[in-house]
Amino acid sequence: MAAYRKRRGRTSRGPAILTGIAIGLVLLALGGGALWLFAPRARNAGLASARAPEGQVKGYAVQLGAGPYTRDSLSQWAADTADEAAALGMNALFFSIDGPGGVVFETKHAKRGTALSDGDTFFHKLDALHTLCEAAAQKGLAVYAVAQQANAENATYRDTVLADIRQRYATAGIAVPMAANGAQGPFSIYSTPQGTLAAVTPESVAQAGEFFLLTTSADFGGAVFTQAAVSAAPGDAAVLLSAMDGRTPPTLLGYTPPASLGVTYPNDGASIDTKTCFVMGTSDPAQPLTLNGEEVPRYGTKGLFGVLVTLDEGENELVFANGAASLTWHITGPAPKTGQGGGTRGGKPPHDSTASVPEGTFVQTTGLITSLLYDPSGDGNISETARRGAIAQVAACAETVRNGKTTWAYQLTSGDWVLAYNVQEVEGGTASFTGAQAVCSGRDELLQFSGSGTPLAYTNQIENTLSLRFYGAEFAADFSVSGSSLVRRCEVKPFEGGTELVLHFDAPLWGHVISYEGNTVQVVLKAAPTRSTEPNKPLAGVKVLLDAGHGDTDTGAMGAGGQNAPLEKDANLAVAKAAQYRLEQLGATVEMIRTDDTFLSLEQRNAKITELRPDFFIAVHHNSVLLNNDANQSSGTECYYFYDSGKALAETLVAQVTAATRRPSRGAMWGYYYVTRNTLCPAVLLETGFMPNPAEFETVTDETSMWAAGDAIARSVLACVT
Repeated sequence: MAAYRKRRGRTSRGPAILTGIAIGLVLLALGGGALWLFAPRARNAGLASARAPEGQVKGYAVQLGAGPYTRDSLSQWAADTADEAAALGMNALFFSIDGPGGVVFETKHAKRGTALSDGDTFFHKLDALHTLCEAAAQKGLAVYAVAQQANAENATYRDTVLADIRQRYATAGIAVPMAANGAQGPFSIYSTPQGTLAAVTPESVAQAGEFFLLTTSADFGGAVFTQAAVSAAPGDAAVLLSAMDGRTPPTLLGYTPPASLGVTYPNDGASIDTKTCFVMGTSDPAQPLTLNGEEVPRYGTKGLFGVLVTLDEGENELVFANGAASLTWHITGPAPKTGQGGGTRGGKPPHDSTASVPEGTFVQTTGLITSLLYDPSGDGNISETARRGAIAQVAACAETVRNGKTTWAYQLTSGDWVLAYNVQEVEGGTASFTGAQAVCSGRDELLQFSGSGTPLAYTNQIENTLSLRFYGAEFAADFSVSGSSLVRRCEVKPFEGGTELVLHFDAPLWGHVISYEGNTVQVVLKAAPTRSTEPNKPLAGVKVLLDAGHGDTDTGAMGAGGQNAPLEKDANLAVAKAAQYRLEQLGATVEMIRTDDTFLSLEQRNAKITELRPDFFIAVHHNSVLLNNDANQSSGTECYYFYDSGKALAETLVAQVTAATRRPSRGAMWGYYYVTRNTLCPAVLLETGFMPNPAEFETVTDETSMWAAGDAIARSVLACVT
């Protein structure tokens, strides 16, 4: 029995042991599971959220709402946040992990916020940082943990909690606000190569030009946009974001005046035929400058100077002193006028090869754009322009003087005058047209007239109509335009000596131009450009033609730095390149009349307008003054237009460039410059500043100022596109 009981006892304990083992295993399993539940979950460091963006950081600053959150609502918030950032064109999320409500991630070193802790369960701890990393990774977005409390006064938090985040979460880095007094950004990024990033707040959105200038800096690493900034002005924020395209900005000029005493104008020993001369030069800005013992005011900061000198007859000695340096210069003043000689015998300059013609003679314009004058006495009397090939009849002839020679001018039956050397005699007759066919090309339409003749035509855009007044032309009473998506109806209105054709549209026409091809009339109609629906490329589909004035031997104005410093042609090209860069960032297609130091005639430049059919034409220039005046008194920005279609663009350019460069506004004005006499699109000539003004020359040749002007040109175009 004992043995049996022993065996029985052994037998009874066996199952118990096995049961105990089984229970132990279960408990161990349960214990392990419990430990797993409460232990930090594994974070996938390979997620896209842990990879820093390539190139410039386009960050979107976000924070968790008040909650409370559930597992599902937290996941939805993260997914929506990532979707929104990706749609805006961002490449990184900057997530505030420790706001006033507490932290939003798992930690034993800081108190969790109520937005999450109220949603915790025994088996699942809510973790906003991890959830956002997973959602961001799906969109290819990096995640930076923004630690508001990581300051010098909170060293324990900074060293322990942030180290824990680096180890446990799939973040690309940690960021802390750098601005004083707790204000937003800029942000300094840890563990990324981008360096300091600019913070974009609702207030900074309004400083579009300032932000663009930041992006042209070599050490610009990117920016972080707050949700408030984007929500307050989404379109403006998108424009700012467009400046961050990762391209390396071109070098514009890179000129620094020498800080040594020198005279740049006039040459030593020069003879001047005016009683006054504006003497320009360089000097050490840290030392006083005198001329013949009197102080010379300097209005800039880099030592350039200019002083108006009254010259005596014969040799004038100018002694400059600049600290320890001195310089003696000689200028020969003008001899007194005797009142004898001068002029030509008979009181009239010699005649050129032109001649008078009988009344009724037909003449045809030969220049691409020919000036038609109110009277023949001067070019400032321009009334209209005529395209090459236009035929008109002569009503009268008169002599006038041009370029030191006597020439003939012809009055046409339209009432205006044309210089004889701008036309040729031809066989003429009455033009006749029966209708027109429209050929579409994007937003443009080409109206091809059926019939024959190339009659002189005056055009006028008023609201939703275009009037074409043809001289010496007949139109069929039932004249119509077929195949057009722009022309809604047309009217034929005969007048004595010709016919007026009035085209009606649903909306104002953007531009037009008449040309004569194949012994008939063609009219290009341009519809207004519109903003693109692509937020960061609002000018997509808009074509801009930039004309950097002068080039090669046509140097334009000399600046205060003299011939060895940038000349007007150089400054023009630099600003045009800056404008091109910014316009392309905004999505515009940009053509340049010249991209290097090349000469093009005025006719070649205007031919480009006709060929390329841009939506905007902007000629970039810098101003000058006669150097017998005090150039210190001439400064600022002005812009010229010929047709009313260019007035709004001219006004906008003056306002924007003035604000960006901090130069005075000289206003938008009518002017008869050749390149502005084109009806195809708004065409203007911009004078951004004065070259001979020493202080202004310092700024117009400064890289920052040129970038500011280029950005202002781009924003002016944007403002004119609705």
